[in-house]
Amino acid sequence: MPQASTAQASTAPLVQGKANGSSDHSPSAAALPDALADIQRGMAGIFADLADLLGNPSSLGSIYGLLFASPEPLSMDEIVERLDISTGTASQGLRRLVELDAVVPSKADGERVTRYAAKLELRPFVSMFLDQQLMPRLGKSRERLVDLEKSLPVLDPSVSQTLQARMDRAAKWHRRAMTFLPIIRRFLGANRGSA
Repeated sequence: MPQASTAQASTAPLVQGKANGSSDHSPSAAALPDALADIQRGMAGIFADLADLLGNPSSLGSIYGLLFASPEPLSMDEIVERLDISTGTASQGLRRLVELDAVVPSKADGERVTRYAAKLELRPFVSMFLDQQLMPRLGKSRERLVDLEKSLPVLDPSVSQTLQARMDRAAKWHRRAMTFLPIIRRFLGANRGSA
């Protein structure tokens, strides 16, 4: 799992582009207003931290955060430039975000470059966290509780009784989580296109 420092590193200062008055008016070359650059940098950092918290590459979050704060869709080259990340990292991140239905790729008529826009919802990130992180870990924790209970009989009866009560409580929490989380997962799937 990427560390917090990685999340910060993935949100390097956005490139400001050429000076005002340049004849090149593409989004990557035009000078970004300082306020917009600050907002994009901040949103990239926020979503990088969120991705890291959910056990995913911080670069995935920084790409989404940049697109989230971009009024117009961006090309991969523009994303690479503004986040100061490698083309490979951008390519992998965009591919994963498209798979998650968090980002929409598009091409304008007559344009060869694919541009990307963020979908304005967090469900893909939450669903990914539930499916890839939380649910598998809950399954493993239940197995560990069962194994630990097997050691109770060799303990002093009073100690065994105390620990059994506490393990029973932990198992109860676990059962509640395993019941509640699939409901959240189904809710997210049923409401996927509503937000």
